[in-house]
Amino acid sequence: MKKLIVIPVLLAAIGIGLSNCGYKLTGFGNQVPEHIKTIAIPDFDNKTARYQLDQYITFAVKEEFIKRSDLVLADREARADAVLEGTINKFDVTPISYGDDASANLYKVTIAVDVRFIDLKTNEIIFEGKGISFTDTYEIDDEDFFSRETETLLKIAEEFAASIVTTILENF
Repeated sequence: MKKLIVIPVLLAAIGIGLSNCGYKLTGFGNQVPEHIKTIAIPDFDNKTARYQLDQYITFAVKEEFIKRSDLVLADREARADAVLEGTINKFDVTPISYGDDASANLYKVTIAVDVRFIDLKTNEIIFEGKGISFTDTYEIDDEDFFSRETETLLKIAEEFAASIVTTILENF
């Protein structure tokens, strides 16, 4: 009978001790001011030669905000409390491996983006990231080069969007 009482008491003491140990998980803050309820995300400016890259990135960022936040997307800045602006400055595709016939079969794709999250009520920049770079690779065989490249860009866009939205919403 004593053992049945000691175990719950011991577990409770451990739980209390751990909850007061001074450790704190980061990433649960919120750097979005409470007055911001709506956000405009205009198409990212594409300074590269890659067609539709701005659409992939912008769509992914909007989707991530819809999934992860309570902010309402506004169709234009005039109706928003904040704006997320972005510029795609770099798009590179580099062969990194070659087959027996000396043709490239593995490519590295890199994009770099500048973003600014601006409070339109106070005109403050809440978050700014310059040259945020994402890289991925894709392999080709007899398939279409451009479709594999596009698949990789969509993947990079999703990773970029998740990273930016996490940074803005969770204060990492």
